[in-house]
Amino acid sequence: MTKARIENYNGYPAFVIDGKVYPPMAATIRTIQFDNVCIDEDYYRELGKSGIKIFFLICDTLWLMPNALEVFSREAEILLKVCPDAYIIPRISLHPPQKWMEDNPDEIVSYSDGSQIKTLLYMETFKREMNGMYSLASQKWREDAGRALIETVKEIEKLPYADRIVGYFFAAGGTSEWYYINPIENFETGAYADTSKAFSKEFQKFLDKKYGQGKVQAEIPGIETRFFAEKLDEIIANPPRLYATSPEPEPPCNGTNFGSFLDVNRYMHTADFYRAWHLATAESVVYFAKLLKDRNPDLITGSFYGSWGWSEIIWASNTAGVLKILDSGYVDMLANPGVYENRQPGGFTGQRQMADSFRLRNTIYMVEEDTRTHAENRHFGDLAEMYTMEDTINVLKRDFARNICEDLQAWWFDQHVGGGRYKFPEVYRLFERQQEIAREAYEKDRRKGSEIAFIYDEESVHIVSKQTTVETVELVRGYEIARIGAPVDQYFHNDMSNPDMPDYKLYVFFNTYSLTNEERRAIKDKLAKNHAVALFMYAPGIINPSLKKPLDIKNISDFTEIECRAVNEKFSPKFSVIKGSHKIADALEENRIYGFFDRVEKNNISFVPRHTAQSYLYPVIYSDDRDAVVAARFKANNYPAVTVKETGRFTSILCGSKFINADFLRETARFAGCHIYEEDGNVLYANKNYIAVHASKTGEITITLPETSNVTEVYERKCYAKGADRFSFHMVRGTTKMFEVKGI
Repeated sequence: MTKARIENYNGYPAFVIDGKVYPPMAATIRTIQFDNVCIDEDYYRELGKSGIKIFFLICDTLWLMPNALEVFSREAEILLKVCPDAYIIPRISLHPPQKWMEDNPDEIVSYSDGSQIKTLLYMETFKREMNGMYSLASQKWREDAGRALIETVKEIEKLPYADRIVGYFFAAGGTSEWYYINPIENFETGAYADTSKAFSKEFQKFLDKKYGQGKVQAEIPGIETRFFAEKLDEIIANPPRLYATSPEPEPPCNGTNFGSFLDVNRYMHTADFYRAWHLATAESVVYFAKLLKDRNPDLITGSFYGSWGWSEIIWASNTAGVLKILDSGYVDMLANPGVYENRQPGGFTGQRQMADSFRLRNTIYMVEEDTRTHAENRHFGDLAEMYTMEDTINVLKRDFARNICEDLQAWWFDQHVGGGRYKFPEVYRLFERQQEIAREAYEKDRRKGSEIAFIYDEESVHIVSKQTTVETVELVRGYEIARIGAPVDQYFHNDMSNPDMPDYKLYVFFNTYSLTNEERRAIKDKLAKNHAVALFMYAPGIINPSLKKPLDIKNISDFTEIECRAVNEKFSPKFSVIKGSHKIADALEENRIYGFFDRVEKNNISFVPRHTAQSYLYPVIYSDDRDAVVAARFKANNYPAVTVKETGRFTSILCGSKFINADFLRETARFAGCHIYEEDGNVLYANKNYIAVHASKTGEITITLPETSNVTEVYERKCYAKGADRFSFHMVRGTTKMFEVKGI
């Protein structure tokens, strides 16, 4: 019997099948779209010849599609005919059939007005309008889908190639990615969800666990108490057209919010609802993984989850329960497609999860690399700015380099039915070389040696407006993080107490708004280990659930050790640095305005242009600490925008703005003593063994090395530096170079 597990290999988790390690990349080819089936034998042959050995094949349960194994078996047989040493992971959907939906109305998402909104449920194999969206919290769905899963797995085990099946990947919800298709709130009708019996049971379980059995009864908060989460952004960030003589609109408030924050002093039950909503879905993922792990621990289990965990109201986000899944011990990998903004040549594909937290738990973060190529239709090709084979090769190099340097697993996903995105001899040759590079990389010491850690809190999304999280987290991760000129690791804040988490010189706290006493102590102790620099973004620690009055400005001062004040009014976040005040300020442009997103936002999937909402601070957080250095001031009110203070245990930097760009981050990292590889804002990935550059502009690029080294470009097989601590070369915008670095 084939044994497949996730094992530590040279420092980080890896796929190990019958004792052999399989580095990235894997592949998924769409062979079916509804009734259209197209399996290209030659395509699989060429992918196999290029070195790809793990394939995710799309499949349904027999419960949903009685003939589900017919197409799956055909595809598997063709794959193994031309690539007999390949391994298969079925991507198996757990959607219920229409009859189940009709027979189980209590298990369908219900709204406060008694309605159940019809749902267009679609995935690769079918597209159907159903009478509602099944609740991803439903215990009955878990049990019925679980039986169907086991039934289908048993049938797969009877197939002649069963020994090539090494795991199962679970799909559910919208586009199989475990989100709800219908919105959680309908402001036009005033109806809100989920009031179904299925979710109400899970909500009560959550409350019993948090507060004690029966002490707090489940009450779905009304739409008015969740006002802060969407209406605040809609009204403030996108106000009606104003003229010079128009009065400025007042910030909306219905008594449930403190600016952008939920007033948890009175409405903690609203935050509880959101938390339970997310955790219920996470519990379902764990449920299915446990079913299979208990039956056969030598199979890999995985699922989509976490794509939209950063926002409560993006349709009906329910994917901020990642840690529950990671800590369960039953799930080997979670997957997401890369961020769709900024993917064009000259940009980069941002990641959606805290991959380094996965490593601490011997779990794989899997990226679905649905990288667009010049083979797209003219509309999507234009959106992605992919026009030539040269564009394709350079972007494929860029995305692969990220996976090697940041040590991510991934699969190439060809969404064209029958394939077409990567079906070119030039791409096959590229994949073959990349497989060689990946195997070489896995034989080295894979520990990255990064000096910067970005820290994220998945629970804080429940108590702050959507736009705030977009600015503090998503715009930084999607547009700035790879332009700092130094590698960055990403963690959930919970890991600051984990003894296996490495020490860093700079910690950037994205969105740590809600922290208990214990969590605050753990973070400060970690910072004090090596007198690190901590950059705290907007309102850090403003909520302390350990206190009777959780929301209080004093909590910020306690956490950052910088005395703070707040003005509960709306102000612009824009600020300028003060020359001569601090090393960070001295290294930045004197007349430049910082604190707001000023890049061109490009969406590589949507036909509808996306525009970043007007940025604002509400409330304004600023320091009045006499012992802190004021390095920058807000333009609109002259309040301190950036303050720096030596606390005795660590260096504390408080940034009152929500957004911070790559230039500011680079200089903060330099102040913290971090090594800076590149100064000009090109896309850069690096670890101990490799440096990759994707040019955002045309010109001379200089790379400064942390030690004297020999440097070879892996595709050209050309030496660029010998016994050097820096080297320079010319690049054209949108091109990629990847270097192997060997210290001497």
